[in-house]
Amino acid sequence: MIWPATIVGALLGLAIAHIPGALFGLLVGSIVDRNLAIKSWAELRARLSRRTAPASSLDAQQVLFMLLGHLAKSTGRVTPEHIQVARLEMQRLKLAGAAQKSAIAAFSKGKDCRLDELQVSLSLHYSSAGQPERLLLAGWRMALAQGLPTAKQRRILQHCANWLACSPESFARIEVQSMRGRGVPKTAGNELDAAFKLLGAQRSATLAEVKKSYRRQVSLYHPDKLMGAGATPAQVRVANDKTRALHHAYAMIRKHLEV
Repeated sequence: MIWPATIVGALLGLAIAHIPGALFGLLVGSIVDRNLAIKSWAELRARLSRRTAPASSLDAQQVLFMLLGHLAKSTGRVTPEHIQVARLEMQRLKLAGAAQKSAIAAFSKGKDCRLDELQVSLSLHYSSAGQPERLLLAGWRMALAQGLPTAKQRRILQHCANWLACSPESFARIEVQSMRGRGVPKTAGNELDAAFKLLGAQRSATLAEVKKSYRRQVSLYHPDKLMGAGATPAQVRVANDKTRALHHAYAMIRKHLEV
């Protein structure tokens, strides 16, 4: 099979240096074709069109609803709860007519897109002051459609925050604000906050960081260690209660953060 770059290389070589140039062009073109795995002119045109597509081809509304669709589908399937959150977002933005149809189409398209396909448009439309928070709040509302967000949804929003230069402190604040909002019972958000606090870990900590804090706290309150140091029975009982609370807190956070 003769591939596109091979043909182009041979023709250019022939035009520049006749037969030796054509042979050299064949060699270079075949190397390019093998590396890029382009096997047809149609595939070459498709790749060129993707690379030359303007970064502003999506407006702010479209990129928002594509992100919401991506977050919804990340759970495995889009549920009625996800669709209801998308509808509420349209109402919040007062979308109607053509604008609403555009949002619906973008939501559907987002279900099948890769997250990195949205990076340029997200940075273009949501990097100015106040915009990262607006986007992330909408994202958290979708992530909370079925209760607590999944670890995958949190990672998606963390990527968006990083692209928009949103600090870890701001990201954690927005997450807590969302957890205390409409998407999840207030007590659930409070329990998770309390679990992080008990372990002495930041709300934005990774699972590895939480595990390190958990082990440090357990080592401080382990009953066997206290008994060896001459603790009283009452002190040992307190240590047992504390250790059980630490185990529970770590299990809750791990369930929240693990895949």
